[in-house]
Amino acid sequence: MKDEKKQIALALIGQPGVGKSTIVRLIDETVESRGTTYVIETDAVRYTFWELQTSSYEPERLSIFSTSFLNESIPYNRYLLIVTNSTQEDVNQLKYSKRYLRSLFPKTKFGIIANMQDLKDRLNRTRIEKMTSLPTLEISAINESHRSRLINFISYLINSESGL
Repeated sequence: MKDEKKQIALALIGQPGVGKSTIVRLIDETVESRGTTYVIETDAVRYTFWELQTSSYEPERLSIFSTSFLNESIPYNRYLLIVTNSTQEDVNQLKYSKRYLRSLFPKTKFGIIANMQDLKDRLNRTRIEKMTSLPTLEISAINESHRSRLINFISYLINSESGL
C-alpha cells in the first residue's frame, strides 16, 4: 500500500554557526542526519528538514538547493525557516535577501527563527518582524525549555496563512 503519511518539507537556511542543526536536535534529540537532511516521523506525518549553510545567501548555492528542495517537496506543504543569530548585521542581510529568496522558493511559506536570544545585543522578535514582515520566533536553541515554543511555531506556520 502507498505511504499515506502527509509530507512536510522544511528548509533551514542561514549563515554558518547560527544553530540550524541544533534547532533540529531541539525538536528530536535522537534524529540522525542523512547528509543535509533529517527525517522526523509521527504516525501521520513525515517531516523532512533540509539544511543549507550559506554565507551571505550565495546565489549559486541557493539556486542548486532550491531546485532540489522544490523537486522533492509538495507545493504549499513546504516551509523555509530562515535561521538568524539575531544580530543587526545578520537580520539586515536577511532583509535584503528576502525578495531573492521568494523568487527561488515559490509556493513556500516563510518564517524566521531568531536564535541565540541568550546572547547580548540581539534583536527581539518584534524588531525582526518589523524589519522583515515575516513571522518570527525568538529562541535559544540550546535551551531545552524552548522546544515546545519551536514546535508550536512550526505548527502555526503549517496551519496558518502567515508567511506566504
